[in-house]
Amino acid sequence: MRKLSFTTLLIIAFALACTSAGAAFADGTVKGKASIEIKERLYRIEKAGKFGFINGKGKIVIEPKYNQVAHMAGNPVYVVSDGKQIYYDADGSKLFECPLNRCGLLSEGMVVYQEKVKTEDGALKTRFGYLNDKGEKVTEPIFHYASHFADGMARVNVGKASGYIDKTGKLVIPYRFSSTSDFSEGRAVVQLQADGKYAYIDKTGKVLTPAMYAHAGRFSDGAAHVYVNGKYGYIDRNGNMFLEPQFSAAWEFSEGLAAVERNGKTFYINKQGKKVIFIGGGQFSDGLAPAFKGQETGYIDRTGKFAIQPKFVWGDVFIGELAMVYIKSEKTEIGFVEGYINRMGQIVWTP
Repeated sequence: MRKLSFTTLLIIAFALACTSAGAAFADGTVKGKASIEIKERLYRIEKAGKFGFINGKGKIVIEPKYNQVAHMAGNPVYVVSDGKQIYYDADGSKLFECPLNRCGLLSEGMVVYQEKVKTEDGALKTRFGYLNDKGEKVTEPIFHYASHFADGMARVNVGKASGYIDKTGKLVIPYRFSSTSDFSEGRAVVQLQADGKYAYIDKTGKVLTPAMYAHAGRFSDGAAHVYVNGKYGYIDRNGNMFLEPQFSAAWEFSEGLAAVERNGKTFYINKQGKKVIFIGGGQFSDGLAPAFKGQETGYIDRTGKFAIQPKFVWGDVFIGELAMVYIKSEKTEIGFVEGYINRMGQIVWTP
């Protein structure tokens, strides 16, 4: 079985937390309001090349019989069947249908859809709008680009400029940025000009920091990691640097702790910058974080002790009740199968 490097494992563990730059808006709203309320979480499973979903107890909610499914953690899912995307709530109840490849992922009760529309020059071009969780139209397809909702806002564009709308489709931050990212904890990373450095804004569009960061992470646990002069440090929500740039790599804070790398060693620090756990790992979720011992992954508590012993090829951050893990298996060519464990370390699903 091919071994994964520590850096690769750490990157995988944090991949779901990453956000990307995007784009802006013009105004064209229709009535509509999202009403989604998440009662449970669903987790994607694969069996014999088919996909479905289980709940937090490991019970199958949507049978693994589909060639294609999609979801965003903590949000409703869709399956592809008979040329349609069929959306389901976490209890397995059907929400609505959308023609194949016409709609995106449901997030915070809203979903992006696309249509071909005739532009002023008479050409047919793809434009984007939003539906709510009932499949009802909230905005007309007027955007050149549209992203999912996060923290109550979505980044959209018309032309090359970027801005943000709220869930009614109202433009709340004008499209004046070169690129944008999702809001998190009331803050978002933007570029004020193409190929420029990054700054942070609040939900009014106020620029909170100078455009001085070569890389800027999203806010988590009241902090964000930023890259200045070849090193990473951390700022608070007001843009104040509370840990000076000193790390060769840095990840998000969660439950007061963050994994960092310095002088080739990875470890956890607290918000005073003190080294508190002397091994590297992923984000904490309700007191547990994936951590690596040699080429195996287990889960540590906030003291650094393994609450779930390292025996997995890889382990993801806990989302709700479950965490995805790669379980060793001699029956597969790659040497592992994808499964889920609960917070006791018990395997609740394996193909």
